[in-house]
Amino acid sequence: MEKLAIILNNEKVKGMIAIITAVVMYYTPDHIDKIIEMCLAALGISKLTLTKK
Repeated sequence: MEKLAIILNNEKVKGMIAIITAVVMYYTPDHIDKIIEMCLAALGISKLTLTKK
């Protein structure tokens, strides 16, 4: 379980998840998008854009 947490905290992995999610959300209805956003928040991904800090 710790390995999964380490992998999910990697910025590159979070970026890939955000890109895949953005594509999926483009094709899904709005009420399903809200469910996807809640799942992303549970994973610690708060935004779907990629920017350098």
